[in-house]
Amino acid sequence: MNYIDGFAGPGEYHGGEAGSPIIAIESAIAHVAKGTIGADVEINFIFIESKPEHADHLRSRLSDLEVPSSFNISVIDGEFSEQVGGILDKLDNENKSLAPTFVLVDPFGFSGIPFDLMARILKFPKCEVFVNVMVDFINRFLDHPNDRVVAHFPTTFGIQEVLDIPSRGGNRVQQILNLYRSQLETHAKYVGRFDMHGKKDRKTYSLFFASNSPKGFEKMKEAMWSVDKVSGNKFSDADPSSAQGYLFESMGIDVLWDEIIAQFSGKRVPMTEVDRFVIENTDFIPSHARKLLKSHEKQGDVGVIAANGYKRRAGTFKADKVDIVFPDISQ
Repeated sequence: MNYIDGFAGPGEYHGGEAGSPIIAIESAIAHVAKGTIGADVEINFIFIESKPEHADHLRSRLSDLEVPSSFNISVIDGEFSEQVGGILDKLDNENKSLAPTFVLVDPFGFSGIPFDLMARILKFPKCEVFVNVMVDFINRFLDHPNDRVVAHFPTTFGIQEVLDIPSRGGNRVQQILNLYRSQLETHAKYVGRFDMHGKKDRKTYSLFFASNSPKGFEKMKEAMWSVDKVSGNKFSDADPSSAQGYLFESMGIDVLWDEIIAQFSGKRVPMTEVDRFVIENTDFIPSHARKLLKSHEKQGDVGVIAANGYKRRAGTFKADKVDIVFPDISQ
């Protein structure tokens, strides 16, 4: 498998904090140690950096790490679009497919991330992109008087329609984000968005995750919910330690129950189907559904039928072992 960081940076920030390449490798090492990644699983870490001094510093930082022999690490000098585009061109010429790949695209600004390249990556069935869309910058420069600046946007969004947003009125930020999401949805079955907010809770940039894998999408949603306990799609440094959010978590997932019951009213449904619905059609994750089902089973609102020979413990909902019988809300 491949991990590609398209804007790798120097490997650490001015305060000494680790950059994304170091974090990625250390996280993979931890998974190998825990056994969640096999020690013999080959991972190719490819870090692309356009500034030579940053690339050199990153190489120095990476050389200090002790990594499993199954890890292959390379730092490539150059621009993200040119380097990844070249890799894909070579694969096309050789009629080969791209191995399962996670591509992190985290630029500073709004250029150098052509949407056509995202589409080329996503055409491979086991490849995913995680893209930072700096919506605050885009909103400020979208109607810039310099045509050379504005010319970047149709390339970044893959469509001329982005240039019409300033003349429409309404919420420009939301229109920008909706357009980028709709573009991703033409190439990926699963698209999620995670908003980053700055001072005074102002939205500064949004992270889009696009995948054609339901398992990959589920894992990304779990990661988002681990950061944002309230909605799973927002991080704000306006009040990052707010305990009040945890109060709303238990209240907020009641929305999920409404969605589930509207979908499955009066039906007997395998738990696997409930999980699939939650992952693909809601903002929530399967653990939220299980919390609700446990509560509603206690109340006698739902029935649970275990597979033959399976000894089920009350309050548990093993995906391939139980069916859920939902009440008919039409009666």
